[in-house]
Amino acid sequence: MPAAVRSRATPRPQIDKRPVHLRVVPQPHVPRPAPFLKWVGGKSKLLPALRPLMPNGKLRYAEPFLGGGAVFFDLSAEQRLEHALLCDVSRDLVGACRVVRDELPALLARLNVHEAHYLSENEENRALYFYAVRNRHPADFAMDDVERAARMLFLNRTCFNGLWRENRAGRFNAPHGRYPNPGIVQADKLHAASAALQGVDVRQADFRALPELVQDQRVAFVYLDPPYHPLSATSSFNAYSGGQFSGKAQAELADVCRRLDRLGVRFLMSNSDCGYVRDLYRGFEIGTIRAARSINCKGESRGDIDEVVVRNYAD
Repeated sequence: MPAAVRSRATPRPQIDKRPVHLRVVPQPHVPRPAPFLKWVGGKSKLLPALRPLMPNGKLRYAEPFLGGGAVFFDLSAEQRLEHALLCDVSRDLVGACRVVRDELPALLARLNVHEAHYLSENEENRALYFYAVRNRHPADFAMDDVERAARMLFLNRTCFNGLWRENRAGRFNAPHGRYPNPGIVQADKLHAASAALQGVDVRQADFRALPELVQDQRVAFVYLDPPYHPLSATSSFNAYSGGQFSGKAQAELADVCRRLDRLGVRFLMSNSDCGYVRDLYRGFEIGTIRAARSINCKGESRGDIDEVVVRNYAD
């Protein structure tokens, strides 16, 4: 008989029990979208008070006094926008938003040139460079949209108080700020803003056109942040694209809000807390929030102040 064949068991695989060190690839930091321009009356600090006052769910949204756009960028960051229409009468502001949305690499290149020139100079020459850029107004010199937007952002970042202010002729007239290291390019912030603006309709339009626009675009919620009505003859700066937002304009805005209400469009409006504003919006839901007042040449005049918020809905 053949010799018995000794079977050999298949050896078990050895398990390597040494700790495994996985290589973690760092993800690029993407900041939360936020205003890329500093604007008088900006709402960044008031967002915690404004958020609970807004309707729930996805919004078909419009904002006719864009300014820095703090509310829009906040809603975008929270992924609350189904559609957005952003308007302002300022050609420079609307143009800058469109360039940030559509031509960001070219804008960053222009801002880098401004930054390199400005930061390489001493304080005296920085001032000279600032005023040279300020005096080169688009009405007097041919400049494309990117150059015009870069001019606006550079002046906004290097002027006193970061305040975009125009005289009655529509010319920027804020003085040099003399800050030691202003952030002129701010590429991360611009990338985040550009991403938020993709697909957004940004147009130059007066608030009086709002009822027709919201019907055309099926807007369901509007946030209005007009230049505030002054509490006294000298208490408030409310220059509005080279002019003043008068009491008559406030009354016309109240009429626009009533038209929105008749169209079934929800609105939320911020304004100064005074009898004139309260009378204009009598019959609507009027509340009060506390806001920091910071745009004032006298430090003792800064501090907290009441603002009204007006709504045509309760929840």
